[in-house]
Amino acid sequence: MQVHLFGSEFRLLHRLKSKKNRVYLVENRDGRFLLKVYRAPHHQHSAVEYRVLREAYRKKAAVPQPLAFTEKKALLMEYLTGENLCDRLNHSCLPEYADMLAAWFAHFHRCFGRPSGITLLRGDSNLRNFIIHPDGTLFGVDFEEAVTGKPDRDIGQICASILDTEPAFTPAKAALCRRLIARYGCCTGRRDLEQDLTGPIAAALRESARRRLRQRRYLSREAALLERKGLPRYLDLVMKKPQA
Repeated sequence: MQVHLFGSEFRLLHRLKSKKNRVYLVENRDGRFLLKVYRAPHHQHSAVEYRVLREAYRKKAAVPQPLAFTEKKALLMEYLTGENLCDRLNHSCLPEYADMLAAWFAHFHRCFGRPSGITLLRGDSNLRNFIIHPDGTLFGVDFEEAVTGKPDRDIGQICASILDTEPAFTPAKAALCRRLIARYGCCTGRRDLEQDLTGPIAAALRESARRRLRQRRYLSREAALLERKGLPRYLDLVMKKPQA
């Protein structure tokens, strides 16, 4: 199927998985690209995503290059090959993934940071919004939910995503979270970050519980245990679980 956009003809190769909008792999004589076609009500966030991508790319954050944009309608981006980090990590929970995430978030938060400690958050910080390129670079994608706030929210969300994806709440996942937090702390000068993340991780787990009906009780129970014990003690407990 051929479509005319941004003054050029594109061939739609196939549709990619996306819950909110329509996302397609497209090509023309210049190569392959990613096309996001916004749908209501998410089209209201299109300008935010474009501004974030443009500024982050300019500041050399690992994000796809935005190439063309029509507000509330469509965004054309660089097409990045690679593997979704969620699938990669759940198959092989390597410490290097924690290091890569910590470095990515530290750089992104630095790009938009303010003296007050508030920064632009990538928002919707889950493992599926990261791609590992064949050259080993970790790229962040999907910035519709970017908002200003405290960095702890982003780090809490990504730690919750690590913990609650299958296999969930394993010793390896807890160790990965601990390493990510420590590395992010080293990158940003926040050496004692674990206790500060108790609330943000619990909040992210409760948000997952609201969306995932079959796991609601399980995730809510883990969030309550985390709040009761505090993150340092909670991670200790998970790391002491018998290996499956």
